[in-house]
Amino acid sequence: MSETTDKLINALRGAVNEVMGTMAWCEAIAAGEKVVNSLILDDEVGGMIHVGGDVSAMVGISCNKRIAAELCSRIVGLPAEELNDEDLLDGVAELANMICGAMKSKAAVGHLDLSSPAAIVGQQFQAQWKTLHKTHILAFELEGERFCVHLSA
Repeated sequence: MSETTDKLINALRGAVNEVMGTMAWCEAIAAGEKVVNSLILDDEVGGMIHVGGDVSAMVGISCNKRIAAELCSRIVGLPAEELNDEDLLDGVAELANMICGAMKSKAAVGHLDLSSPAAIVGQQFQAQWKTLHKTHILAFELEGERFCVHLSA
């Protein structure tokens, strides 16, 4: 693993804890990490942001719809059962944006540009970033549910 990738991973760990603690009022408990050959999001909810500038990377988030709705509810201040599909897409995109923004400020790896976030919600989808880079998956437990952050750099 390169020094830059190591810095981005450490920054993401801190970013998830910061965003979940300050914006969603929940504790993110580290629940394991692994490295896979490609960045594939295939849970019920996903968000992705491309990182450019001095680094070329992709950051993704994935989780089930229940925890996504709960997190979005806390962020926007509406009951989870009142969120419609557009609210959920906006909330997931904003969550990905907040995590990447916090990563950018913590990473200290030079100039980073973040793309606009993309969000996906559905029962059966698969989103993949075509790259030769390995993907590091950081798993967290939030309120008993799994939440993953994917970094391919």
